[in-house]
Amino acid sequence: MNPDIPAVTNQFFRSGLISRRTGQPADLPFVCRFLDAGALPMVRRIHHEVLRYMGEPGLVREESDEFFTFHFQGEGRILGVFIADQLVAYAVLALPDSSTYPYDRLVDELGLPANAWRRIGHLTGAGVTPEWRGNHLHLCLCQWRLDLIRADGRQHAAAFAAPRNPFSWQNLLAAGLRIKGIRLMGGDKLRYLLHIDYHHAPPPDPAMAVIVPVSAITDQRALLDQGYWGYAQATPDANGGRQLWYARPLPS
Repeated sequence: MNPDIPAVTNQFFRSGLISRRTGQPADLPFVCRFLDAGALPMVRRIHHEVLRYMGEPGLVREESDEFFTFHFQGEGRILGVFIADQLVAYAVLALPDSSTYPYDRLVDELGLPANAWRRIGHLTGAGVTPEWRGNHLHLCLCQWRLDLIRADGRQHAAAFAAPRNPFSWQNLLAAGLRIKGIRLMGGDKLRYLLHIDYHHAPPPDPAMAVIVPVSAITDQRALLDQGYWGYAQATPDANGGRQLWYARPLPS
């Protein structure tokens, strides 16, 4: 670790109010804090509940107990949202700190030098139990992890999201990441690569903005090859199909 770069804090606390429960009004306090390895059974339960809720296999990567255990400390953190003593949401933050980090280091995907893993933070999975959806917890967990990445002195933040999982990419875009690429993972699983470089994050050029259907993967790839970034959800088309705004970034 570079001694000139501050290590990520071991303390984290946020609080607020939950306003919805199963679609009905509620008024309940929540807290968010780092989890330790003792929370593994609760994290596993939410993870598998989310996998069942998604309905379509492959939209969310199924993670192992070893993956979660690795990120409770060391080269990662896991945030947990509690209502009373019930864990209702979690989010994994990967913070590679060595050349032996065993999961995605993203240097190739982001076009960075092979030894640049210490400059990247990865939002690498989150889950909110269906009962508590509608409270913007996923968006908050994205924003809080980005705060931690910046506090850790890292230049880059990145994430993957399936095009057919708008719940994920909508919040990642709203938190400030941009679609920079489209990848096949695990052989056949289509994923957006979302990224922000905090040293170079120009806004989109509105004069260059175009709307593209989320289903038009070939068109999106062509725009990405021309230097466009996906930066926001657009109004659905006449048939309710999801669409995205793409634009080139303004010259810096």
